[in-house]
Formats: sequence, structure tokens, C-alpha cells
Amino acid sequence: MRQLMLFALLLSFTACQQQSETPKLKAINSSPVVAFVNGISIHESDIDNEMALLSDPMIQYRNDPKARSHILRSLIRRHAISHKAKRLGLDMNPAIKQRMQAAQRQILIEAAKSWQLAQMEVIQSSEIESYYNSHYDEFTVPAQAHARHILLKTEKEAWKILKKLRRNRNLFEKLAASHSLDSNNKSRGGNLNWFPRGMMVKAFDDVAFSLKKHGLSTPLKTKFGWHIIELLGKRPAMQKPIEDVREEIISTLQHQHLQQWYAKVEKEMARNITITKAEYQ
Repeated sequence: MRQLMLFALLLSFTACQQQSETPKLKAINSSPVVAFVNGISIHESDIDNEMALLSDPMIQYRNDPKARSHILRSLIRRHAISHKAKRLGLDMNPAIKQRMQAAQRQILIEAAKSWQLAQMEVIQSSEIESYYNSHYDEFTVPAQAHARHILLKTEKEAWKILKKLRRNRNLFEKLAASHSLDSNNKSRGGNLNWFPRGMMVKAFDDVAFSLKKHGLSTPLKTKFGWHIIELLGKRPAMQKPIEDVREEIISTLQHQHLQQWYAKVEKEMARNITITKAEYQ
């Protein structure tokens, strides 16, 4: 019962989610009809499409008759409400008409995009390699440091904490949790995770990258206060191999080809395009 109640709650969001999804368009829906609303048919495939919009944990209920019944009731209600809106003449409201036209255009744009991607020639290995070699720097992972710190208000406090750490390094997490002013990570023992140069202020970077593994800094002042830094590890700069970024490059090249196609389509329409305000010329 609790699961079905959750399911019903999730369904209330489905209509909003649908606006950002691209429908699977078919010339004829051969899926069995499960209901009619004012002469409009609702198919099993409509229920399947709604299921696909739900979060992954809910997919297990794809074939659950009760869950599918909940979805059908939601579809019926949405059809009924939209029909009522038309009877009220709301679809004639200029603002509503504009939104409906914008939604229709977006659906058609997504359909055109899918069509063009299906027509597009397969990206060849030579094109992938050429892009990789000409954008080498984009696939370079910079050197990184893994550090944790304790942020204190005064230098005196910082030296006091440092003395405790020099006697017992295992106190770091506890002291960070109880004394650090950095509320973003004090609950994690001051752990900053991995970061490249430039993510922290320069003075912090310089000290962190100069330490040896498990080395402790002396109190360091920045605009945030006084830091005690412990270096937990370092990673040298590395180049991502082409095999690891192949799909990323294919996606980028497809996007570029799509943009070229979009520009071509716009150019074909040029004689039918008129910009009426001089400032937009």
C-alpha cells in the first residue's frame, strides 16, 4: 500500500516531466487500446511511455496491474482536464496559444534532431583521432593534491592545534570537527578531496603542493583565517588516452555536425526571414 501511495505521488509530476521529453512518434499506434476519453484512445504503449519517465527504482512495477491502473487513471484525468480547458476556450487565450505553439516547435525540433542524427554518417576513427590531436590540452588532467585542513581564527589557536597534531596525528578529524571554522567540510574531518591548482587561493595551493605526503604545514594565513594543512596524496598530470574519451569526442563531433545542419536549414529559409527592428539586424 505504501509503495502504491508513493507511486501515485510520483504520477502527479509526470505531466511536468513530459514537457522535457521527446515522444516516440509513430505513424500508427498498433498497441492495444485500453480506454477512450471523448473519442481519443489511450494505448498500452502510452502507459509504457509514462513508466519510462519514472525513476529507475519504480521500473520494477512496469508489469504490476495496480501500478499500471494508477497510471491509466492519471492519463484519463489529464485527457479529461485538457478537454475541459478546450471547452472553456482556454486554448484561444493568446498567451496559452503562444505556449502551445512553443511546445509544438520544441517537439518538432527534437524530432528533426533525431531524424538528422539517424541520417548522419558514422563518425570515422580518423575524424576522432584528428579531433583528439588538435584538442590535446582538453584531455590533459592537471596535477592534483588531496588535502585536509583546519581553519582557525587566530595564529595562536593555529599553533595550539598544530602542537596537538604533532603529538597525535590521529586527532586531525576530531579537531577539525570541533575547532574548524570551515563549515563546508568540518564534518568530514576537514577533507577537501582532490583538487588541481587554481581551485584554492594561491597561498593555500603553494603550501599544499609543496608538502610531502602526510606532511603538516605550519600555520598559514589567507583571507579566510589561519590554516593547518595535511597533504594526504598527490597525482601527477596525465593525458587521458583516446580510448577513454572516444564517446565524448563522438558526441562533440555529432553536436558540431548538427550545428552545421541547423545553419544550413536556416540559410535555406533566409528569403522568408525578416527582422523588423534595426537593433536586431
